Amino acid sequence: MSLITQAFLVALFVTIAFIDSHTTQTHIFRPIVVGPVVGLIMGDVKTGFDVGVTVELMFLAVIFVGTAVPPNPTISTAIATGIAILGGGGTDLAVATALPVSFIGQMAETFQNSVINVFFMHRVEKAAERLDTRGIVANNLVFPMAVNAILYGVPTFLAIYFGAAYVQGIINAIPEKVITGLSVGGSMIGAVGFALLLNSIKVKKLWPFFLLGFFVASYLGINMIGVALLAVICVAMYYYFKIADEKA
Repeated sequence: MSLITQAFLVALFVTIAFIDSHTTQTHIFRPIVVGPVVGLIMGDVKTGFDVGVTVELMFLAVIFVGTAVPPNPTISTAIATGIAILGGGGTDLAVATALPVSFIGQMAETFQNSVINVFFMHRVEKAAERLDTRGIVANNLVFPMAVNAILYGVPTFLAIYFGAAYVQGIINAIPEKVITGLSVGGSMIGAVGFALLLNSIKVKKLWPFFLLGFFVASYLGINMIGVALLAVICVAMYYYFKIADEKA
């Protein structure tokens, strides 16, 4: 398979993954899926798995809260995997590439949410006033999804086709203040999500579970996967004990 075909297929998959993240949410946009798929397209599934797992762990606790757009893991995984396979640098090269590229994806997604989607939203409102169902579907689904090909598919194609030098040139062209600002803003997203979580816990009997998770994460040094597994265990125990109390 030629490089241009590989670059096109990777770009096509990235576009589909972004459409999925905005619509069906089957989670094919997660790094754990993107890495192996890009690896399969480019003939190195093992490197794809390695990069996908590594980047997934990097972005495991990153969440989208309201209008706060975090660094994007989808496009960064696709480009990092492609560059790692083409450059032969393995996961070290991929990790070094993933974070800067994720900031580029963050800027594109912020522009999409704050400008492009708002533009189409106003067009949907006007179509609704005219009872134009085709206009509603086109401006609410077709056109916004097609934008994904321009914002994410085209950069992915160029990055895979032209290689690491092209990506590094784009990264170097971004002002350092912009990168720093996005980095700081992305770091605050966890705090925002944490505050929203606290606001949602209004049932007093659930607070011990929250405090348990806080204690485990803060004082025992258990990572996010361990905390998530502990949460699953707590949910199961709470569920079965509650059923036992109801039967008694």
